[in-house]
Amino acid sequence: MSDGQTGYGTTLTGATAGLIGNITQLTGPSETRDPIDISTMDSADQVREFIAGMKDSGEITFTCNYDGSAAGAANALKTAYDLGTAEIWTIVYPDTSTEAATGFITALGKATPFDDKITQDVTIKLTAKVTYTDVA
Repeated sequence: MSDGQTGYGTTLTGATAGLIGNITQLTGPSETRDPIDISTMDSADQVREFIAGMKDSGEITFTCNYDGSAAGAANALKTAYDLGTAEIWTIVYPDTSTEAATGFITALGKATPFDDKITQDVTIKLTAKVTYTDVA
């Protein structure tokens, strides 16, 4: 039998922004690792050789419904963006596993179509190792 899980119920919290409500899509963290080419003129079979280099914790991106009220996400996200300081962001998945990392908001935008809801798009650049905590 296949295993799988819906994203419904996933939450994102930032130290300054608090719990971000009305998220419709969340992507990341998108971790990568640099490959370091250590090939030489005598590499076997003329095949490039690599070792693992530095890791980049990547980004978290999300889209949420715009809420411009005093207690809404728009104000909290703008405050966090304006501060420009790294803070802890935590994703909690429906099975209670979590991912947390320090990062700061690098992009904060809105889409305002004439025939649909207003949304906010947010990008958080992570600046530290992502800590994954499995289901207890």
